[in-house]
Amino acid sequence: MSIQVVVDSCVAYKWFYKEDEAGLEEAEDLLQSHLDGTRIVSAPTVLPVEIANTLLSSGLPLEQTDEILDLLESARLHLYYTGTRQLQRASALARKHRLAVYDALFLALAEELSCPLVTADCKAFAGIDTPVEIRLI
Repeated sequence: MSIQVVVDSCVAYKWFYKEDEAGLEEAEDLLQSHLDGTRIVSAPTVLPVEIANTLLSSGLPLEQTDEILDLLESARLHLYYTGTRQLQRASALARKHRLAVYDALFLALAEELSCPLVTADCKAFAGIDTPVEIRLI
């Protein structure tokens, strides 16, 4: 049986745009376990949009950005549709925890799936009091 987790864009970014930073090995292990079938890595459908935005904002050439987005698609993450109900829940969590709504979407999905949220966004998620397990890498 595979273990499910929700990852945020900060973790997924580490898979493709590798720099010498904290959490890189843990992020790579998550992706590899997903590819091996021992873990189900999930995210809201906003994840590829956030990755594309971050890559373009970093000044990466468009060709490299396209290659990374192709690699992200080939990883076949379990992407969950973000509808009105999910946005409403994320908005409530954003207000309660002083998060941006797009960050709260990841927390809302982890809550909905009853699984941990793995994040590298320590600034946003450190110290949040929630029944969802938050793993900071």
